Amino acid sequence: MITRRKKIIFIQLTIFLFALSLLYNTYRDKNVLTEAVIKVTNGPNTNNFTDIMYSGFDLNGNRYTLNAAKANFKTAKPNLINMQDVVANFYLQDDTVLKIVSEKGLYDNKTLDMNFSQNVKAVYLANTLLSDVLNYSNSNGKLLAYGNVRGESVEKGEFSADNVEYSLTNKTLDFSMFGSKRVNVKIKN
Repeated sequence: MITRRKKIIFIQLTIFLFALSLLYNTYRDKNVLTEAVIKVTNGPNTNNFTDIMYSGFDLNGNRYTLNAAKANFKTAKPNLINMQDVVANFYLQDDTVLKIVSEKGLYDNKTLDMNFSQNVKAVYLANTLLSDVLNYSNSNGKLLAYGNVRGESVEKGEFSADNVEYSLTNKTLDFSMFGSKRVNVKIKN
């Protein structure tokens, strides 16, 4: 009878230790942060990065992420980040997303201002805006596109202009042209 009791205690102890090791292995890595590997190469006056991401909140309370395949900054001005192959997402407070893609970009990590250039494409809901340059002013909460600006809305039509200013707070577009030219707008019925 004593050997049977010892066998039962041994089996119970084995099951308990096995369950304890399962619990430990399941929950031991829950508080560990995953970090991306970033290649950093330093030159005499420049620091270079690959596969970077900035994220935060602008002054209007909108969350944003800013990704680039390559980036660098001069040691004399470390707040100005030059980027290549840029993708930015603005998660607006009304649960919509404004996505901006460009070949080049400049990010000021102090003012949070962003400049996108070369083949800029901005997509918001069913609206697309193409331009040579698009500047985001954090303090004003505005986007200013200029240089071959054209846009298309699935619902409203298309336009072309020299300058387009978009207010993130009011969600309004202001069109303007240089000189005596007129804004070209085609409205769908």
